[in-house]
Amino acid sequence: MGFPASGHVKSSMTLFDRYLLRRFLSVFLILFLSTFGLFMVIDGFTNMDEFQATGDLFDVVQRIGEYYFLQTSIFLEMVGAILSIVSAMVVFAMLQKHSEIHPILAAGIPTYRLAVPILFGTLCVSGLLAVNQELVIPQIAHLLQAPRKSTDQGHVVEPIYDSNRIHIDGRQLHLASRQLSQAEFVLPAPELARELTTIRSTKATYHLADGKRPPGWLLNSAQPTFDQLSLTDAGRRIVCSARNQSDMFIITNASFDQLHNRNRSFTMVSTGDLIRRIKNPSGGLVSVKSQVLHLHNRLTRPLVNLIGVVLVIPMIIRRGSRGLIGNMASCALLLGTFMALSNAFYYLGSASLIDADLAAWSPIICGGSLGAWLTGTAQS
Repeated sequence: MGFPASGHVKSSMTLFDRYLLRRFLSVFLILFLSTFGLFMVIDGFTNMDEFQATGDLFDVVQRIGEYYFLQTSIFLEMVGAILSIVSAMVVFAMLQKHSEIHPILAAGIPTYRLAVPILFGTLCVSGLLAVNQELVIPQIAHLLQAPRKSTDQGHVVEPIYDSNRIHIDGRQLHLASRQLSQAEFVLPAPELARELTTIRSTKATYHLADGKRPPGWLLNSAQPTFDQLSLTDAGRRIVCSARNQSDMFIITNASFDQLHNRNRSFTMVSTGDLIRRIKNPSGGLVSVKSQVLHLHNRLTRPLVNLIGVVLVIPMIIRRGSRGLIGNMASCALLLGTFMALSNAFYYLGSASLIDADLAAWSPIICGGSLGAWLTGTAQS
């Protein structure tokens, strides 16, 4: 039997590409649902007492459903990248097990041509993770940080200095309503006020930038009032009177989410907001370095996922292998080493032992070099 014409081969490979892509996406979906289901069972039974504090059975079931529905987004952010690489490993293992690779190789199709639909599927997962990170998580960040028994319970405030050295503090922070109860804003002297001045308010609400209006806090029933303040010229550009004479608006780049869990909350903001925070830092030097490192990791994550797939292929279908089980074990060991190396560079970057850009890009350099070296071991 002769080989089919090139046009038929191209058509058949297109169908096979779709077959591989569907298999990859179905494996990814199955792995995600199974791991998330396991997480729900373990976390639910561990924290059932906290759920039961909401009231009767209907309220408990409703709260559990709402809580874990929201947790799908943050869980996808945590495990999506590794599951895409594991899905690629499973797909190639299934191809090897059912001897579906040999006819393709016999037709003169290169081995790495099989990787095209898998790499495309990995890019689709990376796109899904980007949409989840940029559009979904920032909108529900306040709900993700809420306790299991309530969605708008007040949080302990972590005081902060903004870029103008205004000290911001309060009794409780409500993330859902962006409100700070029993707020205190201390204006530094002599930069913004003639003398050190503390402005107190029963309730302060954070407002995002809207058109020409800059971001800042609206203080209700502020004491002392705006007319009683002794502000400098710079202070009058920062502290403004509101329409209601008893209210006051303070322009600041210290947003409401920076007053709670500051060292981790930046992971739930969009990349644009993260860049603005880095350019106009309100936290300490350690927090800024963590934000820079996290930004680099966001930018390099799609490349890391693709390199993980490139490492999987030659390990699963390598030439002269002793068996599929041994190949999968070797592949898992290699991926574990690659992830440990990535975490090691991340730790070095977070500890300021190396630069953030070097910590983020070093795993790509090492993994890409290793993937290029392993190409010769794959079946052809």
